[in-house]
Amino acid sequence: MKRILIILSALLILCCGQALAQKNTKSGSDGQRLGYNLQKAWDALEEENNPDKAYDLVKKALGETPDDVNAIILEVRLMRGRREYGDALSELNRALKVNKPKKSGIPMSTLHWWKGHIYNDMRDKSKAVNALRTAYGLAPKDNRDNLQGISFDYAQALYLSGDLDGADVIYNHMLAEDETDAGAMVGLARTMVDRGQNCEAVALMDKCQKLDMEYGQPYRFKMYAYDKLGETSKAIDAGLGWLDKDQNAVVDTVLAVCEKRPSYAEAAIKDKAKNDDDPFQWKVLLAEFYSNIHKYAEAIKVYDELEAGYGQMAEIFYYRSGCYDELGLYDRAIADITKVIEKDRDMYSLSMLGDYHRLSGDLESAIKDFTEAIDEAPKEAFNYYRRGWCKEMAGDRKGAMEDYDTGLEINDDYPYLYLKRGKLLLLEGREDEARRDFGEVVKRDTVVKDGSCRQYALHFLGRDKEAEEWMDRIIASEPSDAGHYYDRACLFARMGRIKESLAALRTSFEKGYRSFAHINMDDDMDPIRDIPAFKDLVAEYKVIHQKYLEDNGFGEKSGSGEAKEQMTVEVALKRHSGGTFEIPCDINGLPLQMIFDTGASDVTISSVEANFMLKNGYLSNRDIKGKKYYQTANGQISEGTVVTLREVRIGDAVLHNVDASVVGSQKAPLLLGQSAMERFGTITIDNQNNRLIIRR
Repeated sequence: MKRILIILSALLILCCGQALAQKNTKSGSDGQRLGYNLQKAWDALEEENNPDKAYDLVKKALGETPDDVNAIILEVRLMRGRREYGDALSELNRALKVNKPKKSGIPMSTLHWWKGHIYNDMRDKSKAVNALRTAYGLAPKDNRDNLQGISFDYAQALYLSGDLDGADVIYNHMLAEDETDAGAMVGLARTMVDRGQNCEAVALMDKCQKLDMEYGQPYRFKMYAYDKLGETSKAIDAGLGWLDKDQNAVVDTVLAVCEKRPSYAEAAIKDKAKNDDDPFQWKVLLAEFYSNIHKYAEAIKVYDELEAGYGQMAEIFYYRSGCYDELGLYDRAIADITKVIEKDRDMYSLSMLGDYHRLSGDLESAIKDFTEAIDEAPKEAFNYYRRGWCKEMAGDRKGAMEDYDTGLEINDDYPYLYLKRGKLLLLEGREDEARRDFGEVVKRDTVVKDGSCRQYALHFLGRDKEAEEWMDRIIASEPSDAGHYYDRACLFARMGRIKESLAALRTSFEKGYRSFAHINMDDDMDPIRDIPAFKDLVAEYKVIHQKYLEDNGFGEKSGSGEAKEQMTVEVALKRHSGGTFEIPCDINGLPLQMIFDTGASDVTISSVEANFMLKNGYLSNRDIKGKKYYQTANGQISEGTVVTLREVRIGDAVLHNVDASVVGSQKAPLLLGQSAMERFGTITIDNQNNRLIIRR
């Protein structure tokens, strides 16, 4: 069956580029081989995966033969990858002038097709439609093989420009050309959902699934349709089907549907995990789902299971730290995010560490963390805002003002920096300057979204009615978000509307807000902080929160909890030259000798061993994942088929679902690089006793 997937426009690069590569690396349409530099450019791109080298070579080729349209097309492909859209359009326009399709083998419709996608990249919907319309008009005569692809992209452009009727005309033409075209069916279903024809959309997607049950998009639009019909359970099932069939499925979109019927969603996700040979993605989804519905302790338990089964992965530490943060277990949050930083230091993890230290009351460490985050990403204004705030709380107003000023010099479109500086200017009695800053917030913060601070600026400008209306709009955009109600409580506290502030704070607690540390240091709460009703309300929910912590095994105090028991595994090893070690292991139950190579980065398995495992049931066809580029210890890049090793066991230490590249030239049955071994835990080599020690 001929199937056109709903794709990102970037995939056109692959579709067109690879098709041209297959033809052009052999010969031109006149039967002569390509020029040396153009041939080498294709080799650099397709075999070496080195676009920069390919770009230099294609430039040399065009210096020799400026009107070679095959070379221009490769150049445009590379320019698009570099986001040099203006240059790419100029070259395409030149190609349209010099192209002789019989000589180049490139249809004129293909050149217009490329133009359409570059205009899409530039967000110029009108020009994208015009270019793709031209390609669509030419394709029936000069490019029939790609007619369906061009038709789909033209219909997509029409849809994005708001012309649903026009898009439907093209989708129906596609089905007239090929009644099994799943992309056209999905396109029609999408416009049906937009029009409220949800039952019709479900029926069409049922038909589509009968043609191909593995295609993910029908599940996606059935989810949308069922959700709008109020059939939430069916919407959840369809959403999980989308995640199962499509690696590009949007997790947050599916979780938003799951949250509408949490008990059913929890059972459905657990069922997926139980019945899937590889439950990893479903357990990760379950943890994210628990986090979204504020069941952070339950999420932590799932992350603990993932760590036990899949090793010490930075992603597990990262997301689990966020759960500990939400529970007020800052020592554990700090410990987890520190492990992330040790494995992969970046601005985001350093910023999180700064926030955890801030909430734990350690402002000195928080300032240090945000300083390190600034060193990692000097142009990121967020960290100046955060560091300035910490300095302000520490009593360093001058340092705070310097950070706010610097942040705005770097990014003068960051509303929170204006707000914080404006509030500080008010404290210094510089009212006119403060009002200018609040005015900048109102000018720049114009989209209703999480993190908006426009309502506070409006209040400081004396426009309380507008501030309340904006706050109402934020809540209406995400009614289940506890943080929005906390913001309402802060706003009303600033306005002196005590009862309404307390009511909003209670609602935020009811919806799961538990950041008592933030409440303690938030100056927005100062107007009501000493009121008995405020103290009683906070105390009430602290008791509820403490019981939740104790019921889930986190000890008597929010910062405590029994330390996890550490497991130590020791196995004998044999030292080889070149910094490698031979270690006994079991792979899917098959005893093997593994090479631990401290200089390699990935996991590789010999083709001899992989074929033996496949023939004897240690690997199945489901374990074969495709191809991957990997780096060897000598720095070379090679390509291998990827298989999933369901269980890798060294002594009592076990990892599940480890991806390995199959290598034809490898002598060792299995080779694990440093990054893979680190998933087991802390690795130590006892050179005196020739032992490998794993602590986790």
